[in-house]
Amino acid sequence: MKFRNFLSAAAIALLPVAAGAATLVVPAAGTGPGANLSQWQSELTLHSSAPRALSVSLAFHQGTTVLGPVSVALGAKETVSIADIAKSKFGLDAATGAIVLTVDDRDERYLAITSRTFNRAPDGSEFGQDVPAVKSADAVAAGQIATLNAPSSVGSTRFNFGLYAVTATTLKWELVRANGTVAGSANATYAAGQHVQYNLGVNTVFGVEPQNNDAVYARISSGSAIFYGSAINNTGDPTFVPAIPTRDDILIQFGVDANEDGTIDLNDANHDGVLDGAVDIFTGTGFPIFFRVVAKGEFGETVNLELVSSPSDARFVDAIGTLQTGANEGLRGQTGEMIVKATVNGQTSLLTIPVRYR
Repeated sequence: MKFRNFLSAAAIALLPVAAGAATLVVPAAGTGPGANLSQWQSELTLHSSAPRALSVSLAFHQGTTVLGPVSVALGAKETVSIADIAKSKFGLDAATGAIVLTVDDRDERYLAITSRTFNRAPDGSEFGQDVPAVKSADAVAAGQIATLNAPSSVGSTRFNFGLYAVTATTLKWELVRANGTVAGSANATYAAGQHVQYNLGVNTVFGVEPQNNDAVYARISSGSAIFYGSAINNTGDPTFVPAIPTRDDILIQFGVDANEDGTIDLNDANHDGVLDGAVDIFTGTGFPIFFRVVAKGEFGETVNLELVSSPSDARFVDAIGTLQTGANEGLRGQTGEMIVKATVNGQTSLLTIPVRYR
């Protein structure tokens, strides 16, 4: 890694996060009328194993609208269930959204959170699904693919899917048929904190009819989000479908020459698109920092590189992969990832460069 005698590049602002707070998300919840006089609703249950009282802040994200927060107090070892939470806590008669829970960092370890969304018929019978809470830190991130397995029998089952954007997110939706062919795609962007659900998702997002054993991909180029699906059969019984984070097999030879001396110092040995080690970036030096991203195709082809996102200000300065960056002292001790779009022979992959600010 080289320092050069220029002014330091200014670090871009990071997403503001409440100091000392942990965030968990129930990505799908709601309330409203269903078929045949039934009623959809979500129940949230909180248990604290702490030996003392604590409080949890709840907000309901409907599209880009945020309702709340409201506070729920939990005594030592107490369990609290909140029936029809979208209506009882946020005053909604018909809505779908995400419940965002915020708690002090030290209290997160004590919380057990469960959620159930179900349809109650006039005769009292119920069909429902559990919707797990997900830590925001476990969201699917740039360079990964959120994969949703759609129903095996589309004649008797409809499929809804959606997401909660933890940070501002840019992605490409892809519809992959059972035989591996891509039947449709759509680019999309979502604001930080936005919730979106696509009912009859394949029809809505891709404009085509679903087929048995489809898979839905969300290829994330920047940001992070929590994805989910719901398969509902003709009886009205839903099944929750979690998104599985996956990656492509990257057919690009990829590494970093940290000192621009012709030696590859960090590699992607397993071809998962993630550099095997972190690049150290020294903060507050007064000088920009340079390192070289080295990439070539499977058979030595030229690769075009484009920086997609970075925790600090950065840019490619030439056609051979030299990347200029810099960071102020406010980033010292933090880690992050630079995401680089690599294109070879018209095919694009996302490469991830972990960085460590020192």
